[in-house]
Amino acid sequence: MKALVLLSGCGVFDGSEIHESVSTLICLRKNSFEYECTSPNIEMFHVLNHTNGNEINEKRNVLIESSRISRGKITDLLTIEHEKFDCLVIPGGFGVAKNLSSWAFKEVDCTVHPDVKKLIISFFDLKKPILSLCVSPTIVAKSLINKAKDLKLTIGSTQHASEYNISDFQIALSQMDVRTINCSINEVCVDKENRVISAPCYMMEADVDEVFENISLAITELKKLLQKNPLV
Repeated sequence: MKALVLLSGCGVFDGSEIHESVSTLICLRKNSFEYECTSPNIEMFHVLNHTNGNEINEKRNVLIESSRISRGKITDLLTIEHEKFDCLVIPGGFGVAKNLSSWAFKEVDCTVHPDVKKLIISFFDLKKPILSLCVSPTIVAKSLINKAKDLKLTIGSTQHASEYNISDFQIALSQMDVRTINCSINEVCVDKENRVISAPCYMMEADVDEVFENISLAITELKKLLQKNPLV
C-alpha cells in the first residue's frame, strides 16, 4: 500500500501542522504503508512568526517549506502520477486554509487551488480512499460538491473543548451538503460509501500524544478500508 501525503507548508499558522504531519508519516509506516509527500510549487499566502503570531515581511515557497517536514524528499504536485498511490492523506494546519485554498478568508465561498482540487477529485473518482485531518475536511468538502452523495465528515465536536468555534465550521460544511459528525479526539469519522475518513486532531483541545493516537486510529481505519475493499 502506498499513500500520497499532501502538505501545505511547515508550521501550524501558515503551513502544515507539524505534529500532525510527522505523526501521519510515523503511523503510515507502523501500518506498513509506503508514502510520498507532495505539495504545490506556489508562494505561501504569508509568513508568520510562530512565537507571537506576527507577520514577517518575506516570501516563502510552499513546496520548499513542506520539504522541511519530509526531510527534503518531496514531489511537485504537478508531476504526481496518481495511479502509483492507493490513498490520499491530508494533514491539517492553516496552510490548508491559506495556501491550498482561501477558506481562511472566504469560508464556503472559497476556492481550492486547481491542482489540489483536481487531485482530490481524481482520488475520489478512482474510489481511492481520502484521509482528511483537522481542518482539511473543508477543502475535501469544497472539492467534492456535486460529486459526493451524503458526504459525512468530522471537523470536531461541539460537545468537547476546542479553541475554535466548531459549530460555525459545522454550519459552513452543511452549506456544502456535508453531514457533519461530532467526533472527540478519541474518535474518527468513516464514510464507507464515499471512502472518506476524517479525524479532528488539533481542532479539539488535545495534547500531542492524543493527536498521535487520533491519527493512528484514523490510519488503522484507512488500512481496514483498503484491505476490505481493495482496488481491482
